[in-house]
Amino acid sequence: MAPRPHLPSRIARRIDARRTRAFLDLIGPATRAFVERHGLQVRHGPLRGMFYLPGLESTSGDLVAKLLGAYEAELHPVLEQWVAAAPERILDVGSAEGYYAVGLAHAIPGATVYAYDIDRAARVRCAELAALNEATDRVVIEGECTPQTLNDHPEAGVALLSDCEGYERILLDPVIAPRLANWRILVELHEFLDAGITETLRGRFATTHHVEVIEGTVRDGGAYEELADVDARTRQALLSENRPGAMRWMSLVPR
Repeated sequence: MAPRPHLPSRIARRIDARRTRAFLDLIGPATRAFVERHGLQVRHGPLRGMFYLPGLESTSGDLVAKLLGAYEAELHPVLEQWVAAAPERILDVGSAEGYYAVGLAHAIPGATVYAYDIDRAARVRCAELAALNEATDRVVIEGECTPQTLNDHPEAGVALLSDCEGYERILLDPVIAPRLANWRILVELHEFLDAGITETLRGRFATTHHVEVIEGTVRDGGAYEELADVDARTRQALLSENRPGAMRWMSLVPR
């Protein structure tokens, strides 16, 4: 979450820490109960069947959403298209603990996934998740990814997932990284960090890609029978993913 501009950053961080703690206290018992009852395997969606990391029940605000397969459900149609297209190589920039990197390796057995994250702890967790899903040989874990890094990958047969917290303006530049012109791309747009990024990327790719902007939606807690015994307030919190605000993504498909 971006610091509140009218507060000193240390105060904003303290408020955000309290908010996060209160949120985790609310969903903690239901999260632990869900894992005890249903286990740590993704149950629905394009990544179903993937096993997830243990020990996150008290620290993750989106664990149940991920295990249900409800996490970022707006992206499911695009991810299902990726699975059907079966690209040989997938790049995940900002891969965190590897939910998508390992999940896509699981869903597309013929793909090699390159998972990029500048945080060492995230890379360690991604390696653990890949090993848990017997995908170590197909998930290549790296640190920084730059536009020059993209040019090291093939011209075709590549899909790129980008969630790099405001770095997308630098990374997704087809002048510096011409390989982008031929790839499927799915990018999380961080307008609260970089105002105008949606229109910037639309302009950059208008001639080479079909552009679709995907807006975030509110989850329907009643859609999942696994949450039938959870009260409405907690159910909605479990599916909220603890987001700082409205979400937006862009899907780019080569013309």
